[in-house]
Amino acid sequence: MITIVNAYPDYLNLYGEYSAVKLLELRLRGLKQKVKIQELSFGRYEDIEAADMMYFSAGTENRMLNVLEDVRRYAKEIRSFVDNGKLLLISGCTAAVFCKTITDERSGRKYEGLGLFDANASITPKRRYGELICSYNDGPKVIGPVNSSVDFSRNDGQEPLFTVLWDSSKRFSKGSTEGMKLGDNVFASEITGPLICRNPHLLDLVAEKTAGVKLPECSERWYKEGQLAYEHTLNVLLSEAHMKE
Repeated sequence: MITIVNAYPDYLNLYGEYSAVKLLELRLRGLKQKVKIQELSFGRYEDIEAADMMYFSAGTENRMLNVLEDVRRYAKEIRSFVDNGKLLLISGCTAAVFCKTITDERSGRKYEGLGLFDANASITPKRRYGELICSYNDGPKVIGPVNSSVDFSRNDGQEPLFTVLWDSSKRFSKGSTEGMKLGDNVFASEITGPLICRNPHLLDLVAEKTAGVKLPECSERWYKEGQLAYEHTLNVLLSEAHMKE
């Protein structure tokens, strides 16, 4: 059995993020194994270390801070989970929960994060939206939006996740980096949309890392339509990027 913990799905649910776990479950069916989805939320306890994958999706800045206060009770379990090579995926501003500190410039308050990443986060008064084209390990291009008022400041020892090729908002310059990773099992990106739904190759990557084996090719209609949607959106963004260069 493959067990996935969907963290705070009733709270971190912007942009249809719930669909990422659903597609991951569908993709893993090719292994002919039962997939169990557990929900971690307020007032509910799950055996995190017994799971194969954890997913923290995007939420608003205020909801992210509420999640931070609740998830502290799992700090040791989450650290042990990732130290044992289990997969942790984080999207949107929720990545701030796993930084060393979060400074809320709106209120002047400073919060201690879980400290998984060697980075700090700041909630600014200004929200920014941009469509990004990125690269990851020389694979297919990664696409998706960033809609956030959170800035991340990585320290020198913190490895980024993506290289930015183009950002419609020009917040990220070409050749700059986005997101954070730890080894080959912890991935965090500001990109939402949801990230693994808009990028079928990343869905495959996450599914294989969750299962620990190579997946068979998928011929399901939903998967093929996802590939077509990815290719169409990428071409539109590439055209726009070319026009703006």
